[in-house]
Amino acid sequence: MTRPVLVTVIGKSAKDARDPVPQKALEYAEEVGRLVAERSGVLVSGGLSGVMEAASRGAKKATGLVIWILPGFDKRDANEFVDIAITTGMGWMRNTLTVRAADAVIMISGGIGTLNELTVAYELKPTVILEGTGGWSSRIRELAYGGKHLDEAKIAELHFAQTPSEAVEMAFALAGRGESGRDSAREYS
Repeated sequence: MTRPVLVTVIGKSAKDARDPVPQKALEYAEEVGRLVAERSGVLVSGGLSGVMEAASRGAKKATGLVIWILPGFDKRDANEFVDIAITTGMGWMRNTLTVRAADAVIMISGGIGTLNELTVAYELKPTVILEGTGGWSSRIRELAYGGKHLDEAKIAELHFAQTPSEAVEMAFALAGRGESGRDSAREYS
């Protein structure tokens, strides 16, 4: 029996009303969650709201499995779309666990916490950026070396998608090859 692909979705939370999550990011996140579940993947997330909640809602609509790795100690912090809530009491340090659990990572929108998760994922996990969703997802290509590397040594490569279906397809393809982003296939550049 083969195990399911674990896709971690990272993205902007809705923790501050003065800094709302873009509507497009929420819509795309829900679609990503649904598509991951339809492919029998497992959705992993570390957030409490925003993009992570929307992705979880999408996965549950497609009867998918949703795992949250929470920053605090209280499982009640998880929303109604979560099947398995793992508490850590680690705050932002749980970002490492969230990303390391994945076979592939999809980034949607994003603030400073998402940027932290991206840097954790960069060398170890294939990472797909869903562009046009606001936040760091809409800016990272212009700041990256050669538009796809977070370091001058070009140790790993970021992959970019324009639609939820493209992001999920790419994530599953990269996870299936066991790639960390190093020496990735050119068609996903």
